[in-house]
Amino acid sequence: MVLALVTLAMVDRILLHYAAGNAALAAGTTEHIVYNVVAILLPLNLMAIALLPERGLVTVQGIAQWAAIIVQPAIVIQLFKTGNEGVFSFLDVSFLGDLNPTWARIPDLSAIIFVVGFLILTAQYFWRPDSERKNLAWVLLACFMALSQGYGGVESTSYLATAGLMIIISVIDTSYRLAYQDALTGLPTRRGMYDLLYQITHIHYTVAMVDVDHFKNFNDRHGHDVGDQVLRMVASLLAGVSGGGKAFRYGGEEFAVIFPGKQVEQAQQHLERLRANIAGKVFTIRGPGRPRKKPEKLKPVAKPRQTLQITVSIGGADNTFRPDEQPDDIIKAADESLYAAKQAGRNRVRIRAKPKI
Repeated sequence: MVLALVTLAMVDRILLHYAAGNAALAAGTTEHIVYNVVAILLPLNLMAIALLPERGLVTVQGIAQWAAIIVQPAIVIQLFKTGNEGVFSFLDVSFLGDLNPTWARIPDLSAIIFVVGFLILTAQYFWRPDSERKNLAWVLLACFMALSQGYGGVESTSYLATAGLMIIISVIDTSYRLAYQDALTGLPTRRGMYDLLYQITHIHYTVAMVDVDHFKNFNDRHGHDVGDQVLRMVASLLAGVSGGGKAFRYGGEEFAVIFPGKQVEQAQQHLERLRANIAGKVFTIRGPGRPRKKPEKLKPVAKPRQTLQITVSIGGADNTFRPDEQPDDIIKAADESLYAAKQAGRNRVRIRAKPKI
């Protein structure tokens, strides 16, 4: 997305320096040719940025993308220096006639590219709503409005600045989601769990640590793809935990459930129900060609699908043990109860016992 911001900044500087004022509206002038070239290259570059995978700024692919952006103005300048600017005359050819509104002072070819690009990026918005590039359709629309001014100036700069602001907001939104939402399971992350814990320190609460039994064996025997399927299935059941519990991805195959306002004895029945629901769920290994969503018509299978039994061990503790305990202390106590559950044979719930008075 840094590349998109740099592209917008370059376009703004080029328009202000080479295509400012009404001279850009007069066909055949240098300003007009520069404006037309920008109107063609800008949407093409934004589409390329949106559709090509991002590999980082200093990788081979990243450097190639930087070079592709930087070399374009150099090529145009070289054509002008050698007196070959006439090659750009085709940009004034009319394809659309009256379909291109008079207020949109962009060449017909550019209008076509903008429309096609907007449709493609809008489809991407719905296809990959979690992508940081999901707002590039609206960035493209802002760029269209900038170029519709017909020349560089305050209006075009304002629209391009709006497009840049959209990109920055999209990056901030994506960064927030990466910090607070686990990409694999969709559950809130450990950071979100700690935020909740420090918000409810003034009331009773229970922390339950949940660990998938024998998860390493699933990974070693069936591969990481099956391991990811197991984690997604467990996470979906954790998200539906009863008793007002809130589920989180703690890390690896370990999850956490927080019960605000409940002591551990009150949360225990909900944890037992959760454990039983997971143990009773038939887990079918998804084939490599199986779609994520269930199709309307199921195709007959040549052989029975392999199933696995998934179980979890759960350890719980609350904040009523000692008045000076901090959230980390409660988590540690819940982890110790989880260890006790595993030592007792797995697929069971253990809670921290209260001190006898």
